[in-house]
Amino acid sequence: MRAPNLLFVFSDQHRWCDLGCYGNVDVHTPHIDAFAAAGAQIGQCVANSPLCVPARGTLLTGQYPLRHGAVSNDLPIRTDVVSIADVLGAAGYRTGYIGKWHLAGVPREQVVPAGRGRLGFQEWKVRNCSHTYFKTHYHDELDRRHDVPGYEPVAQTDLAIDFIRRHPSVPWGLVLSWGPPHDPYQEAPENYLAHYRNKPLRERRNVGDIIHDRTLSRADALNDLRGYYAHISALDEQFGRLLAALEASGQAENTLVVYTSDHGDMLGSHGFTNKQLPYEEAVRVPLLVRWPGRIPAHASDALFGLVDLPVSLVGLLGLSFPSPRDGLDLHRVFCQPGAAGRDACYLFDYIPAHQAYHRGGEAWRAVRTPRFTFARKGDGADWLLFDNDADPWQLDNRIGRPEFAPLQRELGRRIDAFIAAHDRLLPGDDFIRHFDLREAWNRSQRHFNLPLLADPPSFSKATPDGSRSEAGLIP
Repeated sequence: MRAPNLLFVFSDQHRWCDLGCYGNVDVHTPHIDAFAAAGAQIGQCVANSPLCVPARGTLLTGQYPLRHGAVSNDLPIRTDVVSIADVLGAAGYRTGYIGKWHLAGVPREQVVPAGRGRLGFQEWKVRNCSHTYFKTHYHDELDRRHDVPGYEPVAQTDLAIDFIRRHPSVPWGLVLSWGPPHDPYQEAPENYLAHYRNKPLRERRNVGDIIHDRTLSRADALNDLRGYYAHISALDEQFGRLLAALEASGQAENTLVVYTSDHGDMLGSHGFTNKQLPYEEAVRVPLLVRWPGRIPAHASDALFGLVDLPVSLVGLLGLSFPSPRDGLDLHRVFCQPGAAGRDACYLFDYIPAHQAYHRGGEAWRAVRTPRFTFARKGDGADWLLFDNDADPWQLDNRIGRPEFAPLQRELGRRIDAFIAAHDRLLPGDDFIRHFDLREAWNRSQRHFNLPLLADPPSFSKATPDGSRSEAGLIP
């Protein structure tokens, strides 16, 4: 029998709670819901780094950002890292990438260079980064520009369907990366905007009357939610088209299909917008996996990190990365109802970039267990402690209470272990200096007219274990 295909679909900034299959009765997602009912629905999948660039690098490599190099928005990924495309290509797969890339650094509008700049993907229909969803464009394998007159996800889905139809007799691995539901929220198809325009919507209970970081009113936040849902429903339509084409091609039974996202969206919860925070709305994402005959229909509460996803997918296909990964092979969670996931996931935002910088955010590290979230700021101060079972809206911060001191110490030991193995706890500016990222950081800051970081001559650059390193990043 021919080796199975992989169809890996992910959207940008889609939090887990905004699909019908995850209990949202307001958002219309019939195709994704039916897909979820036919496979594994993972209830506790978290983005280890809830920011586009580091999360995307992790999704393709199974490595934390300090290993793949794209540690913050608009810092480029290392071209020598081994990606999921490399693993599939070495096994004889035809590989392709369609959609948003955002791993080439600045400028965002650049053509991503062929060769290792594309991390081993053979077919290529990509725009590095843009959040213009109408009248956009992409570049192909030969760097030719193709204009897209309508809604971008429609054209990207067309390209994915064409890829599937052109490869009926060779195993293939395709990544389809949609830009929505990332803002601009109102840049969605009019029929879907109209569907939500006057519909009563239930906001999350932790959305307050004041949105701190964009001076939005509660009404503004609700309007953003309407546009966000419009994008999600528009993507659901495209997902349905994609699955129908896969079925019509005769390849559905032999294709592992995945839907997820790179991170979530606060949308007013706790008074914040966007991401780069350890709250559930920013870190928790949908993870739906279907493979007829191999994955039974079930819902799982196993804890799963995006760093584990590429390792688990290639493991499920009977393959493996040629070198150790930070992610674990947890594909048993997909195949065995009741299988255990991680006992803890490492979460972090190394540097408050872009929106987080403008709202005065700080660097942080966190640990997420199946029940608790514990976060510490970059200066070492304990910050947040939530019991997500008793307090799913994360409204009761238990940091500093005597009755929770033993739990705080236990979770503190866990976060210390993650930091020792993978990181160094420092405020954002010191983190940049420590890992010798100033040049790349300032190149990005300069592009966006943001403040540059000076590097004191006496500052010592070292690896997480304290030894000095020429490269700075973890090898």
